Amino acid sequence: MSFDKAFATTMAFEGGHTIVDGHETYMGIDRTKHPTWRGWAIIDACLKEGKPLQANLNQLVREFYQVNFWIPLSCHVIDVMSEAVAEELFEASVNCGPGNGAKFLQRALNALNKRGKLYPDLKVDGVIGTQTIGAVLVCVDVRPVRLLVKCQNGEQYIHYKSWSKHEDFPGVFERT
Repeated sequence: MSFDKAFATTMAFEGGHTIVDGHETYMGIDRTKHPTWRGWAIIDACLKEGKPLQANLNQLVREFYQVNFWIPLSCHVIDVMSEAVAEELFEASVNCGPGNGAKFLQRALNALNKRGKLYPDLKVDGVIGTQTIGAVLVCVDVRPVRLLVKCQNGEQYIHYKSWSKHEDFPGVFERT
């Protein structure tokens, strides 16, 4: 899977420009966390002039996610070993934060490690380094890739569940 495919799949579930309780995002980019993103100047100008948001924002969003998520998380390296694992890492990182997405992968790898027999258990630190990449290489060679992806997804589920005291997680999984 290329970045383009992972990006398209993930962005299909991201909203456009939203302001909820004073919290502003555009395609999942949070203004408070990324105030220097170049797209904010375009958005501000369009809103001030009452114009629709410009199409060239799509390229800025694409570049943002490639530079801030795909490459730092080594998805381009993991993608060579398993497209599905790279896509899940990217999607979870966009939705839950890059450190969390990396931790989901590390916990999943530790769970599938045959009690430390396949590779040394990973430190769950949210950093995709050579040990995590090595563990992915071994894991996808000896375990079904879908099992690793399901474990990553299970970790994401646990993360979402911790957000809510309600069993039905109001608002967390709703897509418009």
